[in-house]
Amino acid sequence: MIINNIRTQFLLVCIFLLAVLSACNTESKVTKESSKPNVLFISVDDLNDWIGIVGEKGNSAVKTPNLDRLAAMGVYFNNAHANVPVCEPSRLGVMTGLDATSTGCYSNSSGVNNKDLWNQVTALPALFRQNGYTTMGCGKLEGYLCYHLEDGDPKQKLWDERLKRNFTVTNDLLKDGGGYHGIDFYPFPKGGSPVKKYNPAYKGHSLCAGPIDRNDLPYGKMPDELTADWAIERIERNYNQPFMLGVGFVRPHVPYTAPKKYFDMYPIDQIKVPEVVEGEMDDLPMYAKAMAYGAFEPSNERMVRELGPDYRRQLVQGYMACVTFLDDQVGRLLDALEKSEHANNTIIVLWSDHGQHLGEKCSWRKNTLWQESTNSPMLWVVPGVTEKGVICEQPASLIDIYPTLNQLCQLNATSKFDGLSLVPQLENVETKRTKPAITSYSYGSHSARGERWHYIRYYDGTEELYDGLNDLEEHTNLAKEPRYNKIIEEYRAYLPKDKYAPNAKSKQFNAYSKRAKQWNANPDEVPDWLH
Repeated sequence: MIINNIRTQFLLVCIFLLAVLSACNTESKVTKESSKPNVLFISVDDLNDWIGIVGEKGNSAVKTPNLDRLAAMGVYFNNAHANVPVCEPSRLGVMTGLDATSTGCYSNSSGVNNKDLWNQVTALPALFRQNGYTTMGCGKLEGYLCYHLEDGDPKQKLWDERLKRNFTVTNDLLKDGGGYHGIDFYPFPKGGSPVKKYNPAYKGHSLCAGPIDRNDLPYGKMPDELTADWAIERIERNYNQPFMLGVGFVRPHVPYTAPKKYFDMYPIDQIKVPEVVEGEMDDLPMYAKAMAYGAFEPSNERMVRELGPDYRRQLVQGYMACVTFLDDQVGRLLDALEKSEHANNTIIVLWSDHGQHLGEKCSWRKNTLWQESTNSPMLWVVPGVTEKGVICEQPASLIDIYPTLNQLCQLNATSKFDGLSLVPQLENVETKRTKPAITSYSYGSHSARGERWHYIRYYDGTEELYDGLNDLEEHTNLAKEPRYNKIIEEYRAYLPKDKYAPNAKSKQFNAYSKRAKQWNANPDEVPDWLH
């Protein structure tokens, strides 16, 4: 009798334990299925390495407490580079995971030579939508080329909800802009750009800077502030499914304008401009000088010089003010996320579409293959994966973002990518990368950036090599020194093959090639400041 009772009790205990285990397994499965991470996807236009975490290698005078705060939350890639150092092809690469030789898109004006591209890939936001995510986008994110991906194909729809880029511009603001076409880059400095006054026929007159009075702004806010407002409202919502929220900021893109308080942080008499090293252009091939000169007349460096010695300082002041203004908007997003119910289950990735020259190597804007142009700050926070406040020195590319999110969010993309997943580096920043980061600009010109070396080969076959450990600012071209031949051969093998003929509409390619050929034949025609 006692034995039977014991057996009965034993059976009851077993049944109870099985029920508990079953409940636990069910709960675990539900938790796993419902815990797919959200993604806060932050794009910044023209942000170079002038942020606090970089320190003296960048510009330690720039105030970026919120970008530094974000970096303290996860991994900062200190050696990340744009696939193309100009807006449209760079963003196309981010959204497809493909480099310029696969898309055939090397510049804003070259278009996409690979006509089969639209049927071969799924744009990143569309991939998230196909995997059960709510997708929302605001500000400057994908570029107009990506809209071709969704034309006529419901599966390729990028965003469930999209804030229209229709910043209200008053007649006075339009007058200051002098007809500049990019409305969401407004406002221009009060009274207009000095470049426009210097040459009324010059349409690219956005290389200017100045403080803005909020009373002159519709709603009293800059476009990026309206973008942040919209994004914050979405962060504060509750969702029944995971979300991808894309937030695109246009500053610090030209014109360098921001509310006056940001200019007050950087007194003009305390501004230090980047050093122009005497003779550093002497060891460069003509193709490199042609690229530094720029694709359009007059050259940006020529204009800056002719507008007087103070203009260079004004531009640097304006850029710094815009970076701090941008930093405040990033801080607002982080504040909203930390207060929300999504704080512990949201991947954050912040990236810049490329870098920005501020007079280095006689260059302004981007549009070169040098460090100042290719370098693209990239920050990742991945709950449960990344450590806090670590720096990765391994090379990385913007086209790595797609395969990385694909792996982290288990999206099961079927298309191929040229980029590599950064998950190994996110898990351990010491993990070595298997190949350099490739940057292409203008058909046939490419660079390869490794952990130390930066190799550049132009369309005409001329080369540059820089020691990124001892010459980060790239003042000395080592390509002609025989002792570096093995390094050059190694990096040359990594360069991609150009699959498509140069597009006839590519003004940049035609201008660089023509000017380099002309200067090689007549070296005396090279401007003095490029010697």
